[in-house]
Amino acid sequence: MRCLSRPPRANTLQCFDQKKGTEIPVHRAKRIAASSLFPLACCIWTALLSAGLMSITGCTSGSSVSNIQVGSITFTNVNGTPVTTPPQSLTVGQGTYVDVTLTNDPQLLGANWSVYCGSALPPGTPPPPGETEDESCGTFTPGHTMSGPIPSYLTSAAGYVTFYTAPAATPKNGIVTLYAVSTSNPAKFSSVTLTIGGLPIAVGLAPAPPSTMQAGASAQIRAVLNNDTTDAGVNWTVLCASTACGSFDPVQTTSGEATTYTAPATVPVGGTVQVTATSMADPTKAASATISIQ
Repeated sequence: MRCLSRPPRANTLQCFDQKKGTEIPVHRAKRIAASSLFPLACCIWTALLSAGLMSITGCTSGSSVSNIQVGSITFTNVNGTPVTTPPQSLTVGQGTYVDVTLTNDPQLLGANWSVYCGSALPPGTPPPPGETEDESCGTFTPGHTMSGPIPSYLTSAAGYVTFYTAPAATPKNGIVTLYAVSTSNPAKFSSVTLTIGGLPIAVGLAPAPPSTMQAGASAQIRAVLNNDTTDAGVNWTVLCASTACGSFDPVQTTSGEATTYTAPATVPVGGTVQVTATSMADPTKAASATISIQ
């Protein structure tokens, strides 16, 4: 479509559809340009009055995509309102809303979202069975958004914000990087880094150790761990008021694996021992039981 002034209406701007060979009124031409999914950008009509006549500079394809600027990634609520305190870390499976604003984006194509971490599959590697994408670093829903800011007349931020969900397991090195990449020019992007922490490790003894044992007797004991993502297991120790309190074989086990506790050959001072399973990954998490030695 080209714009020009045509006699006898020299002071009236007309747009000429070259394909159909018909004139389009200015107001209609503006609507066409504004509603096009991939507009020619902005059809600039500059009119200079000279000797009572109007001349038109013509149409331009708009600014170059090389001028696109991708703003900082913003953490928001579901309505697109920026949160007061942006998160610096998430726990596994936790999520957050984000959006981004692009400037000088002539085609108004918005941004594509992606995430990278040390656990990401090598390029070209197919996703695990049952998955349509590599989720080891987390996922975005949706994977594409329009550029902010969100128009004030909208009642929903759908299409402008995306929801990032952290991976189900702590990624390698515990860090993920979120990327908002210009759809028009993938060389232009913005990023932010988050720390992904695992859920607290929990240690339990299951089944419970025997409450009473004979001196020199043996019994199998097991520790069960939750959220032990590295499968590091536990370390077994025993305390009592005497020098000899018994022993474990093996002294380290994984979740659900049995260790054999052998009671001391003689009854210790006080007649009891305390057996403890301590998480190898997080030594602040442990489970203990008291056994009477007879």
